[in-house]
Amino acid sequence: MSEKGSTSLLNYQNFYLVGVKGVAMTSIAQCLLDAGKTVRGSDVEEDFVTAKILEKRKIAINNFDENFLNKTNKKKPDCVIYTAAHQGIDHPQVQKAIAANIPIYSQAEALAELFNQKEGVAICGVGGKSTISAMLVWVLKELKIPISFSVGVGEIIGLNATGEWNPQSAYFIAEADEYVVDVNALEKSEELVPRFSFLKPAVVVCSNLSYDHPDVYPNFAASKIAFKKFFLQIKKKGCLIINSDNAELLRLSQEVKKQRSDLNIITFSWKKASDYFLSDWQIKHGHSLATINQQLLNKTQQAQLRLKVPGQFNLMNALATIAALAELQIPLKQSCQALSHFQSTKRRFELVHIENAQRFFDDYAHHPNELSELIRSLNQYFPKDKKIIAFQPHTYSRSKKMFKDFVEVLGSNLNDQDQLIILDIFASAREKLDYSVSSQDLVKAIQDKFPQSKVLYLKNIEDLADYIRQNNFDLTITVGAGDIYKVYELLSFTQ
Repeated sequence: MSEKGSTSLLNYQNFYLVGVKGVAMTSIAQCLLDAGKTVRGSDVEEDFVTAKILEKRKIAINNFDENFLNKTNKKKPDCVIYTAAHQGIDHPQVQKAIAANIPIYSQAEALAELFNQKEGVAICGVGGKSTISAMLVWVLKELKIPISFSVGVGEIIGLNATGEWNPQSAYFIAEADEYVVDVNALEKSEELVPRFSFLKPAVVVCSNLSYDHPDVYPNFAASKIAFKKFFLQIKKKGCLIINSDNAELLRLSQEVKKQRSDLNIITFSWKKASDYFLSDWQIKHGHSLATINQQLLNKTQQAQLRLKVPGQFNLMNALATIAALAELQIPLKQSCQALSHFQSTKRRFELVHIENAQRFFDDYAHHPNELSELIRSLNQYFPKDKKIIAFQPHTYSRSKKMFKDFVEVLGSNLNDQDQLIILDIFASAREKLDYSVSSQDLVKAIQDKFPQSKVLYLKNIEDLADYIRQNNFDLTITVGAGDIYKVYELLSFTQ
């Protein structure tokens, strides 16, 4: 098997990325290009949300050819980085690299190699971590502070990159994912290794804590263990910033503090008892307005925040961002001013298209808690609109394990005029088909429990496109972590 040895990632020159189209892999590819490296890779043929960035950065992408090392028209890679999707380390191309004694890194290890060279700020949590990461990058960019970063989204709207390496930067901002490096670890009787476990951050922001990824974490207790271990890896005298509205997260942070008295625990929430809290929230001309309150060292400061991006949850994301920026010595008012220009990221409450006063949005929400927050925000910001909410469940394992939660969230939050549409479950590349759960089951369960709800099953995005063409609604939102966003390509809307 190939060994990394003591060689730093940036000492290699020619990189090959297996699964390069994934958002996390694309951000790593950009970092490597910024460092002056040669980058090419492989993936499936279909386009991902990263297509524009990959094309812009001129990254050559081939199919999963097992003979990729023998292509005479390309330099042989001296390092291979692989995604956890598409079989991970067991992928044939990765196995060929191992046999050829080429050093290999998982995406998580490659990110850590870059991140750990800087003062790292890691953003984790089930929901919100991509947006908080993007907000941090946005503010620091606007303030012209040199940074390096890696954010797992298709695009940070208004910026040119989702990943960047700057040798002069003091900080590295990274989205820290709790998903595992090897999805087959349990089958191999190996320990689960979360992706964020390789990071050694100075600051950690945790947006919330709830159970997710039932395909790898057997229960919530296993998830909490992973997060606790990560928090304990924070550098000496580092900082853990948590959403104290989340009781499980607050309890976990208290356990961490008992083991690491050197850590500074900072809280943010809607409650006045927190170090950072929101007050005077209102919606004005479609924007969110609130007062940011900072209570640190017996001193209270306030600043006014105006956000373009809708949603109470985005106010909380902004509050978490402001708390993290304060740890980087960014004044409250400067943070709020820069955040007022933030335009969101691709697939996060993204306004895709407006036509004849009809608005079309797209969102990545795929967990019941995220769906609940999203639908609640839709009702708050667009209370009179007749809406289509089109949801594509993501993974059989999540749909099965959280079935009752999905029924409750989707059935109980709809307004009378809203039409809920549920497409077939989007199966992840990392899981097998499971016919014991289906979207038809979900539709029937919602109809049985909430007979007044308008819920419809459609098989795919082609059927959804036809439905949208044939029906007039004030607002349409596509929701899910699969390929539901591609319906807008069928409708000839630009994203």
